[in-house]
Formats: sequence, structure tokens, C-alpha cells
Amino acid sequence: MLNDLNLKHIILSADANKIIKHSLRGKEKDTSPLSHGAGHAVQSIAQSIAIAVQDSSDTIRNIATVQSTTMGVATQKYIETKDHNYIPVTKQCQANMDNSVDYWKRVGITGADILDAYKKIFTVNEEKPKSAKVPDEDATPAG
Repeated sequence: MLNDLNLKHIILSADANKIIKHSLRGKEKDTSPLSHGAGHAVQSIAQSIAIAVQDSSDTIRNIATVQSTTMGVATQKYIETKDHNYIPVTKQCQANMDNSVDYWKRVGITGADILDAYKKIFTVNEEKPKSAKVPDEDATPAG
């Protein structure tokens, strides 16, 4: 059962990292300059988000320890007593570990969204040339 959790964690980590990377850099690298103060603000926010993600990783580790221990005790009791009431305990422990991975993913994605929002607030908007508008295929030509 732990192998399934580890695989799910690896897959979700890769997905979350792609989303975070896209949120931070977008499809093209954002090279818009930030003012000195805005740069410090964005760095501070990024550091806070990194700490939140690290804390959620610690939470996963702690939950996994408690749930694994509980599963071990329930399995031992089941072997000793053949009481089927211990089977739902192991299933609930596995569900708790799965939920903790989903929590970690939400923290990472939300953090990336927050950072992206702050970067947009602080980005110095330079006048960029407007691209030519491509006519809609269904539009009728003006005439």
C-alpha cells in the first residue's frame, strides 16, 4: 500500500512542480523589471510560500508516520484476533495518507498562484507594441 502512496506522491509532485514552474515563469520567461522594493517584496513572498510548502511536506511526513504505525498495530491485532473490524482501520489510514498528499499539492499550487498574482501587481508595465489582430474566420469582411 505504501508503494501506491509513494507513486501518487511522485506523480503529484511532478504535476505540482510543472504548475509552479508555469506560474512562476509562464510559457515564456518574464523578464519585466521590478523596482527594488517590489523585488524585495516578491522575494519575501516567495520565501514565505516556500516555507509553507516545506511545512506541508513536514506534515505529510508526520501523518505518514502516525498512519503507518496505526496500520501496523491494526494489522498485528487482526492477525492475533482475526477480528475484521481492524480492516477498515487500515483502509482509513491509507485514505488519510492520500489526503495529506492532496493537501500538499493544494498548498503548492495555491502558493504558486499567490506568487504569480503578486508578481503581476509589482511588475513594471512597459508599453509593448500591440500585435496585429487576426480576423475571426466567421466574421464577414467590412465593405
